[in-house]
Amino acid sequence: MINENDKASNEWLNSQKPSTRGTYRYAWKIFLEYAGMTGDQILESRKMDKEYAWEHKTLNVMSWAKEKGLSDNTAKSITTAARSFFAYYRMELNFRHSEKVKLTETEPVFEDYRFSLEDMRKMYNVADLKERYVLCCGKSFGLRAGDFLKLTRGDFDALINNHNEPPIFVGEKKTGKEKVSAYLFIDTDAQPIIKAMLDQMTSQGRTKPSERMLTYSDEEELSRVIRRLAVKAGINVGNKRVRFHCMRKFLSDNLSRFMSESKWKQVVGKKISENAYVSAETLKDDYKRAMVETTFTKHTLSGDIANLAKLEALKAIARNMDITETQMRDIFKMRKAETLPEQIVALENLMQKHKGKAAGGMAFEQVAAKELAKILMQALKQVKETVKP
Repeated sequence: MINENDKASNEWLNSQKPSTRGTYRYAWKIFLEYAGMTGDQILESRKMDKEYAWEHKTLNVMSWAKEKGLSDNTAKSITTAARSFFAYYRMELNFRHSEKVKLTETEPVFEDYRFSLEDMRKMYNVADLKERYVLCCGKSFGLRAGDFLKLTRGDFDALINNHNEPPIFVGEKKTGKEKVSAYLFIDTDAQPIIKAMLDQMTSQGRTKPSERMLTYSDEEELSRVIRRLAVKAGINVGNKRVRFHCMRKFLSDNLSRFMSESKWKQVVGKKISENAYVSAETLKDDYKRAMVETTFTKHTLSGDIANLAKLEALKAIARNMDITETQMRDIFKMRKAETLPEQIVALENLMQKHKGKAAGGMAFEQVAAKELAKILMQALKQVKETVKP
C-alpha cells in the first residue's frame, strides 16, 4: 500500500482514469520499493538531477524487476508508470532513441490458456470459499478484473435470498474500459458460493450494501488466485499464460456457441451498435442453454450451502488448532476428497487425530463458538427456505 502521506504519488494516481489507476498503483508500488524513496522524495531528487539519474534508474528497473521474478509485461508497466509520474509533474524523462526502443520494444505475445470445464471443476475442488468466489463468479460474469473488484454486497443481497432459479440476472454494470454496460448473470455454480460469501460477510459484521465482496488491493491478486488454483489442481498449462482474464475468455468462447456475436458481447460488456441490444430476458434464455457447457453443478442442491458453511467453519477451527492450509490440502488429496461431504469427513478425521478427540466435539469451545453457530444457523435457514412449498 502506498503511504497516504505521500502526496506526490497519491495526487498523480488520483488523476488517472479508474481503469488505469489500479495498474499504475501496483506498478508504482514496485518502483517505490526499487527506488527506496517516496514519490515526494523522488520529485525533490529529480529537481536536483543534472546527470539523468532518473532516466538511468527507469531503464535499470526493468532488469531489476525480472531478477525478482516479475514478468516482462510487469517490468514494462513499471517503466510506463514511472514515465507517467514524471510527465504529470512536468519533469519528463529524456531518453536517447536507442533507450526509447528498449523501453517500448514489443515483448513476445503469450497465448492465454483455454480452461476446460473439467479444469474448472478440478480447481473448484481444491479452492477455499474466497477462491471459489473468484473462480465461479469470474466465469459466470466474464468481467474484467477492475470491474469484478467493484462488485458489492448490495449487488447480490436481494437476488440470492429470493428463491430465484439460475441464471439470475444481476443487472447492467457499467464497465471501466469501454464505458458500456455488461449484463451479468449468476449461474448454478456461482449461486451457492455467493450465498456463502454473504453469510460469511454477515458473520464478520460487513452488512452494508456498499461492502466490497473482495477486499483485494490490486487487480493482479485475482490472477494470482487463478494461477494458484491451477497449480494446486495439477493442471498442465504448458507455456500458456494463466490470468483472471481467462475466466472472461472461457465465458465468451462458450456463449459464442449459443448466442450471436452481439449478444455475447452484450453479456460481457463489449461495444456493440445501439440497435443490436436485446432484453435481459432474451439473453437469459440463451445464457441458460449455454450453462450446459459453462457449469459443472447442473442444479443447486439445498445441502450444498449447509455443507459449504460447515466446511468453512471447520477450516476456521482447524486453523485455530494450528493445522495449516497445506495439511488440509494434503488430507483432501490423500483421501481423494472431491465433494463437500468427503472434505468435511476428511477434515474432521484430521482434527480428531490432531487433538485426540471424537469428531463432533472437537474443541468448539476453544474457538469462536458464537461465530460457528451463526454460520450454521444461517445455512440452516437457507435450507429451510429452499424447501418451502
